[in-house]
Amino acid sequence: MPNHAKIQFNEAGVPVSQAFDDIYFSVDSGIDESRYVFLRHNGLPERWASLPVHYDFVVTETGFGTGLNFLLTWLNFRAHAQPCTRLHFVTVEKYPLSKQQLAQALTTLPEVAEVADELIAHYPATETGCHRLIFDQGRVVLDLWIGDVETILEEWQSCLTARVDAWFLDGFAPAKNPAMWQSALFETMAQSAHRDTTFATFTAAGVVKRGLGEAGFTINKVKGFGRKREMLCGHFPSQTVKANRNLTPVTVVGGGIASACLTQALHQRNIPCRVISQGKADGASGNPQGAVYPLLHAERTPLSRFYLQATSTALSYYTPWRERYWFASGVLQPAFNNARIERMNKVTACDYSEATVQSLTSEHSSSAAHLAVEQPSLLYPSAGWLNPAGFVRTLFEYHQPEWISDTVKRMTIAQDSASNPSWNIVGTHAEYTTARVVLAAGHHSAELIDTPLKIKPVKGQISMVRASAETAQLTTVLCYKGYMVPAQQGEHCIGATFERDQADLSSSSTADEANCESLANCAQQAWSKDLTVTGHRVSVRATTPDHQPAAGLLQPGLMLFSGLGSRGLTSAPVLAELLAEQLSGGVVPLTKDARSRVQPQRLMT
Repeated sequence: MPNHAKIQFNEAGVPVSQAFDDIYFSVDSGIDESRYVFLRHNGLPERWASLPVHYDFVVTETGFGTGLNFLLTWLNFRAHAQPCTRLHFVTVEKYPLSKQQLAQALTTLPEVAEVADELIAHYPATETGCHRLIFDQGRVVLDLWIGDVETILEEWQSCLTARVDAWFLDGFAPAKNPAMWQSALFETMAQSAHRDTTFATFTAAGVVKRGLGEAGFTINKVKGFGRKREMLCGHFPSQTVKANRNLTPVTVVGGGIASACLTQALHQRNIPCRVISQGKADGASGNPQGAVYPLLHAERTPLSRFYLQATSTALSYYTPWRERYWFASGVLQPAFNNARIERMNKVTACDYSEATVQSLTSEHSSSAAHLAVEQPSLLYPSAGWLNPAGFVRTLFEYHQPEWISDTVKRMTIAQDSASNPSWNIVGTHAEYTTARVVLAAGHHSAELIDTPLKIKPVKGQISMVRASAETAQLTTVLCYKGYMVPAQQGEHCIGATFERDQADLSSSSTADEANCESLANCAQQAWSKDLTVTGHRVSVRATTPDHQPAAGLLQPGLMLFSGLGSRGLTSAPVLAELLAEQLSGGVVPLTKDARSRVQPQRLMT
């Protein structure tokens, strides 16, 4: 877990690092210095005017700090770049500011206020890993890597090869932060470079000049900003040409949250998309309410690290839909027995960010929920609930992929295309051929291809219960063994049952009773007894043996996007981003470990 930034604000309101004894920017000239050093000496914004159609301009930065360079680059990209191009900003920060510190720091920079508010709204809990945030309807992407730069550079070597257009070498000066300015940084820069890659940095220190030169960069020493006598800029003399994006059309089988998020990600990359499904949000994604929050274990595990990264992207995907489909209510997880209390204490001891999770006393739990809870709890303050049915249908309507209403029966590789495979998709009404297909049909995915996959169905029934005068005050999602969501139109959604290897869609009063009984037994409050069931809905989740989703290449031309289980609302956005980048040849999100763990080949029997 990285240490949070230890800062104080000076009389001008500028943050000062206590660890490095240096300011983050000058209140009088911070904007001008950033523009002079990083934009002007990387040839920006002039380079943006001549970018090819559908080009992704990738900037990589060392030292995110307050996000000033990102915000200024974003504003200039908005103003000067062609509408058919995208900005992908990749950055690292070992000592991240909290959201409150960030907001306070940016109040001194009104010139970037137009985009600063959006950054603050999307700013993630500062957990180790890659936090992908989406802005301007996908035209601007920020990958904020939290952690030690040495570890992050190893991650970048696998995802930035020949993809970076401009490097912003920022951060605290080499004399105050020597750990960052090492040979591994300059070697990573060289590996990321192509023939048009440039760099700029505020410093002209000898260690930086030598390191860049040894890595193969052509270096120019020019006048520095303000009182700084000199700075460095230059380019990499490579013959490597940055690869064009792959815009080959994609067919997606399925109409749920996975398909909807992927359709959005493909649309934002100008990749033509066709969706084949009998209906929109007709599976588990058709539920009226669902919780979105990270999966935390009593110890930091690979699975919990994946969900911490996934949650950041999910919240960024849903934030533009706040108060329509997304409600950042917080999620409360009461400890209703001794085992849960022990787990709560272990989670608290893991030292997660306060923006991720907090422990509350019984009294504070009731206050946070606006309902009698009277149990110590874990609060996920940035989490909340989504109306997945409305969200999924709206995404499809908004991005308008080619829609084919059909039920897919099976898929086979075309016999005459061994060197360049294509796929035949056999539906009830017709057959379809595609060079690239993503199978996002939930538990049905395993039935559609000849390759056996370890994907199992789990039937679940949610129940709708009438809100009472007391429960209508509930403001957070309550997660016991199941969950209870704040009332919507006078009803709470509670549930859900968990029936392994069951795929029928028949509902039962027994399942409703089980949902109500589970809530009453865990809550142990008067309001949780004698609940009146007003309706229910049955759907089937797709699960895997290791409880991790599957997203990636399964066979040539065939990708799998399934196994999301009960946390599909949390994992679908980041996995959609992952697949969209793999399909287009862009910069992938997530750590290498997380990407390897969701590879679908592990499910082949």
